Amino acid sequence: MTRTTKDIVEPLFREAKKAPFRIAPEREEELSREIFGANKWELNSAEGEAQLYALPQDGTVSVSNAAMASLWNLSFAAFHIMDVATRARRAEPSGKTFFDVGRELSQLNVRAHVDYARSLCSVDKEWPDELPLPNTSAKPNTAEWRVNNIFYGALSWILLHEIGHLHLKHEKLIPADERIRDEYAADEFATKWVLDDAGNGLLREFRVLMVAVAFAWLFLKEAGPGTGKDHPPAIVRFREAIEHFEVGARSVGIECAGYLFKAIFDPATPPPAFDTPSEQFDWVSRRLEELFPR
Repeated sequence: MTRTTKDIVEPLFREAKKAPFRIAPEREEELSREIFGANKWELNSAEGEAQLYALPQDGTVSVSNAAMASLWNLSFAAFHIMDVATRARRAEPSGKTFFDVGRELSQLNVRAHVDYARSLCSVDKEWPDELPLPNTSAKPNTAEWRVNNIFYGALSWILLHEIGHLHLKHEKLIPADERIRDEYAADEFATKWVLDDAGNGLLREFRVLMVAVAFAWLFLKEAGPGTGKDHPPAIVRFREAIEHFEVGARSVGIECAGYLFKAIFDPATPPPAFDTPSEQFDWVSRRLEELFPR
């Protein structure tokens, strides 16, 4: 039976337009009034490989079916990596630097989800029979529900980036150096929108993690065919974004983000000993600098 990405992600599109409002509900009215005002924005599906783009002059954001499928599969992997790793960490003796999560992740077929997500960055292709489908009717607090929650959280940052292009009235057909400047501005718009009023508790931790998952997807895309000369390197964009995280040394958000980046992009390198999640995240960030040089 043929299972196209268009058929599979159609139910996800029904909720996707609400995602930028739900990631920061305290700013929902502000988003409607000050960002969009009387202007209506449209979210359109598109064909082709995994990509998103805004057309400021038309007030539209287009998301390919492959992009939705790619991000959902990465979100599946992200949830299970973070769930397995945090459970393993808390079960291990204090000070142990390396713990094996490979067997459980293998049973969940996590690598196949990551590989499929990466492949969609080059070309749209049918959904593999061995991979589970998104369940948009999942009951709260189930694993399926949490996967969807991560998907919509990461999608929120990505869509807010494109909405930033609309709000800042960026033009599409401009020189590459100006386009790169606009990409940084759209990143800052999205990151600050998500984090500025998030406070200092678990709400902030969740939002920091969602920004990190969004960047994991950008790294995944860059590891494929590249993003072209009109986008800055993902590692530079990541470096700018984490300046806004402002979390403590024992942040759960950056702890989980560290597990995610390590498992996907650098699974084989043994890590040193860490006293805090911030030390772990700093080490993983340095590894990303080496893996994704400018």
